[in-house]
Amino acid sequence: MWLGILFLILAITAVFLQAWLWGPKFWNEKEKKTEAPRAWLRVHAAVGYLYGLIYVVMMWNMVPRLWEYQYELPARTVIHAVVAIVLGVLLITKILILLFFRHFEEAMPKFGFGLLMCTVILITLSVPHAARAVDLQGRISDEDNIARVQKVLGELDFGEQSVDMDELTSRSGLQHGRDLLVNKCVSCHDMRTILLKPRTGKRWHDVVVRMKDKPDPFSAEPLLDEEIPYITAYLIAITPDIQASRKRKVEVEREREEMRTKAQEALAKAPEAAGEDVGADSGKTIAVDETAAKAILDNRCTDCHELDEVEAHGGGDVTEWAKVISEMVEEGAEIPDDEATQLAAYLAKVYPK
Repeated sequence: MWLGILFLILAITAVFLQAWLWGPKFWNEKEKKTEAPRAWLRVHAAVGYLYGLIYVVMMWNMVPRLWEYQYELPARTVIHAVVAIVLGVLLITKILILLFFRHFEEAMPKFGFGLLMCTVILITLSVPHAARAVDLQGRISDEDNIARVQKVLGELDFGEQSVDMDELTSRSGLQHGRDLLVNKCVSCHDMRTILLKPRTGKRWHDVVVRMKDKPDPFSAEPLLDEEIPYITAYLIAITPDIQASRKRKVEVEREREEMRTKAQEALAKAPEAAGEDVGADSGKTIAVDETAAKAILDNRCTDCHELDEVEAHGGGDVTEWAKVISEMVEEGAEIPDDEATQLAAYLAKVYPK
């Protein structure tokens, strides 16, 4: 990750130096070359060569991983590889221009900008997921998280292996688990795929065991039995508390369902409250705070569509607007019952039949 960040910094530095050294201040239009001070040109060259060295190191690690990949490459990995290849072509071309084809020197800024764009794309595709795995904010090693990991690990069956919970959940143990994951698992699954598919502790353990029993024919380093607990512990540590997340999700769904039910009941009574039912007093209406109702319309309805769609719908009485709002609630709009009634009455007043 840090190498990638340095890679980006060098790319930005090189572009700024290039814009200055090949800019109007030093550019000789007649001879089509820069007359910038040699010292600064050497600085630019040094930045470029360091950038190129880092590129070689990253490709040295990436190409074997692509070769070892057992399955069809995901779209993100394909884009990553294509951009890396394009970057290499641009980099080699730029170096050749500086060394042997100075008469093409005028194109240098374009190549530099292209390199910067490729670098930004590469870093955007890889660094965020690497940063999460590295745990810059210390969430993985947080005491509560460690306690959770130890609790989950204690419920797993590691067979006859003697498992030291303190060792597995120590900083060095989790780092060892991450190293094993990166070196032995990402030949089949990139880090993003792993991070986007959280599982329970038992399922992570089952996955790691299955991968151990299904060795990579292209890898010289198969998973060992004693490595399974370390990888499992790390995967549990970087995975959110699924049980708590699931409970919260159920609670939210229950709250939404209750809100939806109350809103539907209130909307069903709205026409009667407005005097639109048969035999009702035609002068009977729902008291409407227009300012508050307008705020409800702006805040609740524009989550899904623009207000001009409300106008395009045409007019209607409370019964018709209540039906429309009821349909929106059924589609997932979060409107409390008291607001739903106010909204139906307001729309009937502002957009009458």
